[in-house]
Amino acid sequence: MGESISVKVLFVCEGNVSRSQMAEAFYNSLTGTHDASSAGTAANGWPNPSPEAMRAMKDVGISVEGMHSKQLTTEMVEAADKIILFPTNFTPDYLPRLKKVEQWSVIDPGYHEDKGMELMYEVRDSIREQVKRLIEENND
Repeated sequence: MGESISVKVLFVCEGNVSRSQMAEAFYNSLTGTHDASSAGTAANGWPNPSPEAMRAMKDVGISVEGMHSKQLTTEMVEAADKIILFPTNFTPDYLPRLKKVEQWSVIDPGYHEDKGMELMYEVRDSIREQVKRLIEENND
């Protein structure tokens, strides 16, 4: 691999308490940068990710404690080189049409809390693999 290219990535989900924050943490951890950020289309300002997301990430040695949910803004969208959009019930109409948007099909564990940690681990592992692929693509 050659020298890595700085790509500002914005991960977007609904509440910004699980999927997008895990993706942000994986991207920044794997690249050693702070080039990733995250937001939610219906974020509520929680001061930490969900307890399940925190536990799932801690189990792979990455702390997400202190990350807080942030509402998606047009400034965030404009500042990003690439936007990764997870399925959400509250996606602004314009977002999926932007050329810099890639959609990842990762289930929202917040709507399946009855599945517990098993689902959260599956979500985490899926996100980690997709983030690794994204980093490889950015370095090609």
